[in-house]
Amino acid sequence: METEFEVLLDVIRHVSEVQENMEDIAHDLKMRSISHDRSKFDDPEFSTFVRTRPEFRVANYGTPEYEAVVEKAREGVDHHYANNRHHTAYHPNGVKDMNLLDLLEMLADWKAASRRSPDLTFMDSLPRAFKKYEMDETIQTLMRNTIEYLSW
Repeated sequence: METEFEVLLDVIRHVSEVQENMEDIAHDLKMRSISHDRSKFDDPEFSTFVRTRPEFRVANYGTPEYEAVVEKAREGVDHHYANNRHHTAYHPNGVKDMNLLDLLEMLADWKAASRRSPDLTFMDSLPRAFKKYEMDETIQTLMRNTIEYLSW
């Protein structure tokens, strides 16, 4: 039978290991925040987005107008997706190949990107994104719960 002291040591070890694991997650998220979308400073992305910026500014996410601008920017968009794992297109099987940290970065990206939409809110854009990226009900619920938890 374990003594109280041995149980206490085991609990302390467990708490310490969880703290270390959470630090691994926090470190990864911090590094992602520092390096997020760095490829946008490289060509062909930068020049493509400079050229198409005025058109993106007037197109709401998920509309035919938006998709037409994406096609005009295809070279830059493809380069961006190929270099940033928080996009579904980076992965051969889309969202099915992503991890939770990819999803969190993607969600933060969506929130920031939504401010550029002329008249579509972040919450209004979610159903369009869920459909486009073929996200099942579980992932949708996790994302909505996270948005609610963060008061976004």
